[in-house]
Amino acid sequence: MIMRYVELGKTGEKIPVLGQGTHGIYLDRSKEFSEEWKQSLRKGIELGMTHIDTAEKYGDGLSEKIIGEIIKEYNRDDLFITTKLLPNHKTEESMMKAVNESLRRLGLKNVDLYLIHWLEPYSSIKKIMQVLEKLIDLGKTRYIGVSNFSLEQFKQAQQELKKYELVTNQIKINVTDHIHLQECLPYYQDNRLTLTACSPFGGNGLKDIPEDVNKKLNNLAKKYNATIFQIALAWLINHDNIITVPKAMDLDHVQENATAADIKLEFENIKEFYVQMVDGY
Repeated sequence: MIMRYVELGKTGEKIPVLGQGTHGIYLDRSKEFSEEWKQSLRKGIELGMTHIDTAEKYGDGLSEKIIGEIIKEYNRDDLFITTKLLPNHKTEESMMKAVNESLRRLGLKNVDLYLIHWLEPYSSIKKIMQVLEKLIDLGKTRYIGVSNFSLEQFKQAQQELKKYELVTNQIKINVTDHIHLQECLPYYQDNRLTLTACSPFGGNGLKDIPEDVNKKLNNLAKKYNATIFQIALAWLINHDNIITVPKAMDLDHVQENATAADIKLEFENIKEFYVQMVDGY
């Protein structure tokens, strides 16, 4: 297999359509579990999934710390590292401290992409955007983006920026949860923006999915000689302007995820998961 790359926003930066997510895989804090996770990350990097996504929230920084240990083993320029800021940092001082702590745990001078994880009711989009722009000026991140923003919030955030642009909105999208995609994908495509789909398996490994969706996944798995997990990933990345960051704690699952990049779904197979049609799909 050969990993497929697409442009991140309008940056000219090429990023793999499949990266590696790390949410939840820190829950077992034993040394054995950490080593298993590291082996999975190494395997993913070997297979071209060089985008690694983390956050200060994941294990209260443990995810960043373990990823930092992995980063040391590779040429930094071969990896694309994303992390996220919790929204409970109300002041610029607090935000800056959180950024520096993330960088310390990762063992990096800068990340490639820095996101605000979500918005709280008291959040000031203007202040957050001011700080994110400052992070680029200070050399602490190359690009900035948001996570879990509605389209209206995303547009407001873009308007508050003075010097730079957001390159992505990371949001939960999968074959059973894709309202945001249905309503907003044309905007992101028209403006050459990237959607990063997190929880591509619904956060529970495609368990308890509706019977009709399960049937469609299994039918397509037979048609394309794939697994339902590969079809779920292929469904996402066969849309223009969408990348995803699945997690895997098993070497076979890592291989399974990476191979999904080879699957080219037919147009009719993509659209059959929609309850209502997206423009162009």
